[in-house]
Amino acid sequence: MHLLISDHFFPLFGVQDRYLVMGGGKGSGKSEAAARKIFYRCMAEGNHRVLILRKVSKTNRDSTLEVFKRLLEEQEIHYEHDRTHMEIRFYSPDGHPNVLLFRGLDDKQKIKSIKGITAEWLEEATEFTEGDFLEVDLAFREPTPYYKQIILTFNPVESLAPWIKRRFFPDDPKDNDPRAYTDISTIEDNPIEEMRIQYTTALDAIQDVTMRMIYRYGVWAKLKGMIYNWGTAKAPENPDEVIYGLDFGYSVNPAALIKIYRKADEFYLEEIFYRTKMTNQAIGAEMRRLGVPPLAYIYADAAEPKSIDEIRSQGFNIRPAPKGADSVRAGIDFLQSQKIFIIEGSSNLIKEVSTYKWKEDKNGESIPEPVKFNDHGLDGTRYAIFTHMKSAVAFFGTIPGNINPV
Repeated sequence: MHLLISDHFFPLFGVQDRYLVMGGGKGSGKSEAAARKIFYRCMAEGNHRVLILRKVSKTNRDSTLEVFKRLLEEQEIHYEHDRTHMEIRFYSPDGHPNVLLFRGLDDKQKIKSIKGITAEWLEEATEFTEGDFLEVDLAFREPTPYYKQIILTFNPVESLAPWIKRRFFPDDPKDNDPRAYTDISTIEDNPIEEMRIQYTTALDAIQDVTMRMIYRYGVWAKLKGMIYNWGTAKAPENPDEVIYGLDFGYSVNPAALIKIYRKADEFYLEEIFYRTKMTNQAIGAEMRRLGVPPLAYIYADAAEPKSIDEIRSQGFNIRPAPKGADSVRAGIDFLQSQKIFIIEGSSNLIKEVSTYKWKEDKNGESIPEPVKFNDHGLDGTRYAIFTHMKSAVAFFGTIPGNINPV
């Protein structure tokens, strides 16, 4: 067994505190390190049942589940993947079974019924409330042969989870939870040189001081000057029409597909996929698998004509969202004037809205230009709603009724 671990994360493999609290900047490798520690314990100790949590269960499919599948394949470990229950089973060298259970707090009753948990990992811990954490912590009390540990991984955005800052990173170190071992990492701690180069280029381009502190240097900070204030809701019944917004990405930035339901003058946003390393062929295949209708309107960045042509050649009705001088600001202004909700479970989109802010001048005052960072789902949303509704209003003179039946 040969695990790639940086010098920064290697000492964490020996930490046995109740809570291993791993904050850090974007791309620091903290989630990969958490997965590797769990894998190492499974192989060295055996008989583990590890509960791996996101706020919403389905977001595990594109994040933690993929991390473990890739890790097991890299290590040439045979595993069984139960797709229905989102579980992975593999064996330690002495033949003892290990089970990884990928769950979300959107189904608390199923979590409460799980027995024999030996370790836990809360990925994107800022998605969880303090009440969520306490509930998970209290349920993790059964005796186990080895030390019991809950790992938390997150970016240190204080406005998203002030309870994490207060409990584990207090202003006075004497107030820190004595059962916790805390760690902060940055992109320099990622053991993969290619990733360090790609992420460093993107992170060094962040002009906003507060966001650079959080995502480049892993420093706790509060965001201000937020652009949108959208709540969550369930998907509407019998929407007047459904359209899609697509933002292309690949290595560092994810490709994001947002499904948009319009019900009269209200819009509901649902995150369909949000994933890196997706070629245009893979995007088309995933849209077919997910049942995106061939005739549905899909809007994407006009600056990506080759990608748009490749998606269209796969049989989809994809259209460019025109760009021009101040088109981003005009689109934001339009979205700010609409009634918009995010459908429950769209966790990446919710996170984007929670961190999407205006730039600040040298005096810390907001200026009318968004920070270009963590905005992939929001870009796709803007392409779709602004372009589609502007065209509809130009044609009909007002927002029409059912012009594109579901």
